[in-house]
Amino acid sequence: MRHVSRWLSPAFVLAAGTVFAQTPNPEIIHTLPSAVQRGQSSEITVVSNSPARAFAGASHVFFEGEGLSAEPIPRGEKDPADRVKLKVTVAPNAALGMHEFRIATAHGVSSLGELVVVDQPVVVEKPEDHGTPEKAQQIAIGQVISGTVNAKEQVDLYKFSAQAGQEVTFAMTSHRFYFKRHNQIENIDPILVLSDASGRELASNDDYYFGDPLLHYKFEQAGDYYLTVRDVDYNGSPYFGYTLILTDRPYVNSIFPMAIGPDGPRTFTASGFMLQNGPLEVRDLPAPASLGTHSVPLTSGGVATNAVTLEVTPWPIQTEVEPNNERTQANVAPTLRMVFNGRMDQPNDVDNYAFALKAGRAVRFEVKARRNGSSLDSNLRLLTEKGDLVASADDAPRTKDSLLIYTPPTDGVYILQIRDLLYRGGPTFGYILSGSYEEPDFEIACDDDKASVGPGCAAPWFVRATRRAGFTGPIEVRVEGLPAGVSVNPLTIPASMTDGCLVLQATPDAKPGASAVKVIAKASVNGMDGKPHDVERRVQPMQELYMGGGGRAVSPVETHVVEVVSEYDIAAVKVNTSSISLKPGEQTAVEVEVVRRPNYKGRVTLDLTLQHLGQIFGNPVPPGVKFVEAGSKTSLAPEESKGKIILKADADAKPVENVPIAVVAYVSIDFVVKRAYASTPIGITVTSVGESASAK
Repeated sequence: MRHVSRWLSPAFVLAAGTVFAQTPNPEIIHTLPSAVQRGQSSEITVVSNSPARAFAGASHVFFEGEGLSAEPIPRGEKDPADRVKLKVTVAPNAALGMHEFRIATAHGVSSLGELVVVDQPVVVEKPEDHGTPEKAQQIAIGQVISGTVNAKEQVDLYKFSAQAGQEVTFAMTSHRFYFKRHNQIENIDPILVLSDASGRELASNDDYYFGDPLLHYKFEQAGDYYLTVRDVDYNGSPYFGYTLILTDRPYVNSIFPMAIGPDGPRTFTASGFMLQNGPLEVRDLPAPASLGTHSVPLTSGGVATNAVTLEVTPWPIQTEVEPNNERTQANVAPTLRMVFNGRMDQPNDVDNYAFALKAGRAVRFEVKARRNGSSLDSNLRLLTEKGDLVASADDAPRTKDSLLIYTPPTDGVYILQIRDLLYRGGPTFGYILSGSYEEPDFEIACDDDKASVGPGCAAPWFVRATRRAGFTGPIEVRVEGLPAGVSVNPLTIPASMTDGCLVLQATPDAKPGASAVKVIAKASVNGMDGKPHDVERRVQPMQELYMGGGGRAVSPVETHVVEVVSEYDIAAVKVNTSSISLKPGEQTAVEVEVVRRPNYKGRVTLDLTLQHLGQIFGNPVPPGVKFVEAGSKTSLAPEESKGKIILKADADAKPVENVPIAVVAYVSIDFVVKRAYASTPIGITVTSVGESASAK
């Protein structure tokens, strides 16, 4: 929800961006330690790259998933002002793996941070240089090390002892922190190097899980050994945190099947290190299991392994049967709406599946592999029974997994081929392949993933719907779980539009407080049988990403938070109307007054949309209604307060009724990040020709 007006030139925007908000931006860049142990309470330090006081007034911490809680620790006189300490408590049954978290401060909700929940003791890297054998930090097998490669050419060297015949797995989480980090300008490419006491290299690994290394080694002799952690190009930054697990317990790097039903099965074939012969049982998964993605350990020889990703689906499941490398050997799907568990067992493996499809009915084939921990970079091809290629697909948005949508022109049997893009294969190249008819439906996302609202103020969220398979109806949007004193306008996205605006308003007497919320969308959708039925979808929160070169992107996250804050820059965005009525060809002006708080005298830009460098991320203005630059005033110099936005309906603008928009005042924090303050909602109506225009 933070972007510069599209009516300003890039050069002017850059100049405007140098006048920053007085209210700081609580952006998380690093957490140390970045791992916390199950069943324990521990202290972590969260660091910001924002000016001092970034975490001032920290009051609440919100986590993804169950079993984690945290309390801010009061800041000491000598504590650096750009960080906050938290006491984190992890329940014994909290899910292993990565968890999002956010901190509510006096001036806003922080950007996203992540913690890794582990089941071994956590040791923090010592702050002193330990890049030589003489200075190497002593650690032990069975620990989890949390550190940072925070300077160029930095090398972190660790010393440990191993027994003859002992097998150890070294598993790192580092590059994967980058996926959900707000600042995307730099990322670590970590490498692990194992050496003996003389410095002779024994083994190394670079990329295994995406950019993160995984190393397993069996020690022939007892003695001291060294493990080196560094960036492959000797780069370094305060962003470059890592969590390193050293374990001599059974370790799983893939399971089969990857998808199960709510009632099981509960045993799996697994590949990895030090695993028992035969199937392994899953732990910590209730029966029946809830639908969706789970991170759960297995049991090997009575010992818990690391956590693996498991998908629970309500659809019928079938396991791939070899041989099916040739089109004529395709596994026959008994129905389209089902799931196949498959695997590229060896290099050059190609799996074929036969589906009976109907003319004119769009079908949807989707792969889940890479995002669930598989090594597979999938590629899909759809052929006729005679072998003619009719469609293909590689990467879906924001994933290496494939998505193929196709409408057959004729009835018949079609062959779906799946392979690794580079024809690789092996035990870790499993996949889940689902098929279904592309039925009328919709998806919807919300930009931003957080909102900070002062008493008596308002903030905008922009939502964007994607309608599928012929659905053209209106969509209602609501917000559940708002903090006390905060309300939101009714919103229905008309059939003629994809975008909408939610205005979160706090009463003048609203008390500081924050809560996790859910945004829900509802619509009446005609099924394939032509009968209407209500469909509800969770609105996906989207986090802003600061890209290299000053660009902006968004990425889906899980946590969605609204906060009433006590520190902010704009007290109100006042407008002279609550509704606008235009007939085609007519225009009207919205007079705007920005009421500044005493702490802020800088530049303000006005907009009705969410955009950056010409890319529109949210535009709730009805089709055919345009901004008129001549006569408008959308750039307010320091200490200016009055602005104007002129809107005109095109001569062919279609009628709409009471579509909510808001005038948004943006205050720059840096070139990309803006803090958004909204007016009360303004309902726009476009009348039929002949009716008069008015601003009420």
